[in-house]
Amino acid sequence: MKDKLIPTIQIEIDKEMEKLLIETIIEDYRNAEDARNKKDYGMSDKGVAYTFDEKIKHLKDMYYGKRQPKRLPWANCSNRSMKIAMAIIEMLHARMLPAVWNEDLVRWRPTERTDKEKVERINKFMEWWVRVKVKMRGFFDKWVKVSLGFGQVLTEISWDIKYRDTGEYITTPIVDEFGIQLYEKDGSPSVKKDKKLKIEETTKTEIISYENVYFQEGQTDIEEEPVIIKVKWLYSQLESMQAQQQAVNVTEPLFDTSIYLKDKIQGVINESLSMVSSENLEVIKEVKLRATPVDILKCYRKIDIDRDGIAEDVRLLIDPLRRIYLGGIAIKDISKRGKRPIDFTKVNDLLENPDALEGYGYLEMVLPLAEEIDAIFNQITDANTLSVLRPGFYDPSGNLQPQNITLGPNKMIPVPDPQRNIYFPNIEIPIERLLVAMKAVLEFIERLTAASSYVMGKESEIVGGSGTATRTQAIVGAAEQRFAIPAARLRAGASSILTLLLDVVQKNIPLGLEQRVLGENGEPVFKGNELTEEGISGEFDAYLLDDVSLGSKNIERQLANLIYSTMLGNPLVSNDPTKIYYETARLLKAYGEEPIEHLGPEPEGMDYHTPEEENTMMLQGDFANVRAKLTENHIEHIQKHNEISSSQAFLMLNPQQQQNIMGKVQSHNQEHMMMMQQMMAITQRMQANGQPTTGAGNQGVAQPQGMGNIQEPFASVEATKEQGASGYPAAM
Repeated sequence: MKDKLIPTIQIEIDKEMEKLLIETIIEDYRNAEDARNKKDYGMSDKGVAYTFDEKIKHLKDMYYGKRQPKRLPWANCSNRSMKIAMAIIEMLHARMLPAVWNEDLVRWRPTERTDKEKVERINKFMEWWVRVKVKMRGFFDKWVKVSLGFGQVLTEISWDIKYRDTGEYITTPIVDEFGIQLYEKDGSPSVKKDKKLKIEETTKTEIISYENVYFQEGQTDIEEEPVIIKVKWLYSQLESMQAQQQAVNVTEPLFDTSIYLKDKIQGVINESLSMVSSENLEVIKEVKLRATPVDILKCYRKIDIDRDGIAEDVRLLIDPLRRIYLGGIAIKDISKRGKRPIDFTKVNDLLENPDALEGYGYLEMVLPLAEEIDAIFNQITDANTLSVLRPGFYDPSGNLQPQNITLGPNKMIPVPDPQRNIYFPNIEIPIERLLVAMKAVLEFIERLTAASSYVMGKESEIVGGSGTATRTQAIVGAAEQRFAIPAARLRAGASSILTLLLDVVQKNIPLGLEQRVLGENGEPVFKGNELTEEGISGEFDAYLLDDVSLGSKNIERQLANLIYSTMLGNPLVSNDPTKIYYETARLLKAYGEEPIEHLGPEPEGMDYHTPEEENTMMLQGDFANVRAKLTENHIEHIQKHNEISSSQAFLMLNPQQQQNIMGKVQSHNQEHMMMMQQMMAITQRMQANGQPTTGAGNQGVAQPQGMGNIQEPFASVEATKEQGASGYPAAM
């Protein structure tokens, strides 16, 4: 029994329209496939033109270091891969991910002025959803790598509903038409038992494989033009989708075991099953059927479903093999804004058609150079083999039997007149030239991809080490410029995905979600009805702030210290306890500390009082609610509390009351003094454990010799170069 009724969202169409949709989608699919296949994807090493699928396989094989068998220059010759493509992608991924994705850098802006008041709620809610509920970090980790490798990536977002068996049952009395309880033969009440199911609702964000996405020839828009995704689902998945009103016609003759499982069932029905009853055999067939994969075309398309002259944007499902319509849902029933829940992001544009839905990835960029590196490496290995095991010539007219001769250290082999009957030519292979060629190719790769050693915070062994600080700065600066456009495109793509994510959540927000969003103290973060469809309604766009630290913890802490010292010197911050709290919390986070452990709970929800309000409370004898808070302006409070004795209300009290009030004022001011000392201690501890919090730029930072006037973050790169360590994280 389900706790929530699923609304019927399938579009209502007749059989004639179903046939029209099937043929339209199949035609779109074939046209997209034809357009893909007629493109030029280059030639193989055997001079044969690549197909699309062959080209994708070749790129993947290069990434994983898989090579085609070879027998030249001899059988079992060296055929290894140095996995240069993998090294480049991993290096770029480690560099780009922090610059592209960080949960702390996500912000939201309203598109309508009337939604401005909800921005804070959306920020807080989506931070919880992205970080805690669906843990998007793992998705973006893979997403960045795929984007860099292939130069493009299609992402699809959906609302995912799963039913979990709790092991419990819901019993319902069985009554007759008059409402009278019925009983079993043994006298017990008749009841109906239904499984109690727990509904788990969340969003699912998927990366669609490059080869499973089909666009029309010349297509430039994923919102207005058809987008086809080829998927493979189990029949059991289709059954579940039909139960959730996500699919129809699942039990049509398409899935009849005699047709669809003809080949698959033959492997089951063998001699071992010859004695199985027909009833059990049908059970076996049903089990096999449920585990059978089914090829499905999922199509986003605008089409006039209701024949009113206006095209509706819908998502359709068909089985192209059997031409069966499996359902359709209007896009307006999927996302709040009625936008397709798909995003297309590309890293690099094609030169001849920059607006096309096709990118140029780093795998394809380094392909010929990576193959050249492998070729040179294998030549060097083969050359070393020849130098150790040189080929030779012998006189066949003698009694020498070379098949019986095996070489080994200090092994003597009897041969008549070896100087005349056996000859080993002196083979000299210029390995030094091959090494020079390899370094030249590696330098080309660095220049092509900007993935130099300097960028990763260590001395380059390719383009010549011992460079000056100015040279290092120039190399790193040039790389940052190269990274700027791809990083901006990836940030825009990530923002688009998060915006679509919110649209899907807004459309499907489950009831009672407020009780599941808990703060660090275990209490609900949101009040009742704040996370209803109305509570988070409105149009909001996500955007990502630039991460100037680029994933370096050292740079992040330097920036945190600089921002902290600067903000505390600003009266707009220093006079606001809430702002002081958050600036201090940000500094603590940069050092991996939990703010609540040092500062207590966040100011939001805390009962703050002005000094004047506290004076009134003390004059009224309400001492219990007068407490100092760590983030209050302690100096202001002490000054105002000291003025209480000269107030007209204080002078009208009797001496005993005045004495009690002054005693409270004195103890309360002592609280403020202690809080001030705590704040100073926290600041001093941060200064002692990290970089100085005063000054700007590199002032007060110990610089290695030769750094000159390099500004952060470049100074950190040079520092790690001189010290022989990297401040950047390893590939994730």
